[in-house]
Amino acid sequence: MFTMTASKLLPDLLAFEPGWMTIALFSQRDCEFCEEVRENYLRPMVRSRRPRIAVAEFELSGTRRIRDWTERGSTEAEFARECKARFAPTVMLFGPTGKVLAEPIIGLSRDFFGAYLEQRIQAASKVIG
Repeated sequence: MFTMTASKLLPDLLAFEPGWMTIALFSQRDCEFCEEVRENYLRPMVRSRRPRIAVAEFELSGTRRIRDWTERGSTEAEFARECKARFAPTVMLFGPTGKVLAEPIIGLSRDFFGAYLEQRIQAASKVIG
């Protein structure tokens, strides 16, 4: 359930169980801010196996084929457009049916990103119970 890439089909990466959420990082190649979000915030969360959270990463211009929560096929780029993720990094939190659970985090504010992420996780947790 814990992963950092979209190299598999999307349903294999996402949390479908009630009470679970998926944190999605929309990134671009060679994006130093994306790397910082990945390495300093999301990867430690994966390593700590934080309960009821799955983590996935999607390239804004990615051509890998994935399927969304409804099993509809698309590319990472098409999925990003559907999610209205236009800038890198963008972090979004989704519930087990694909519903967006909290306001996206767009960009990186080094001083506050950790607090913003934790705030979104807490808000999402209240929505999914």
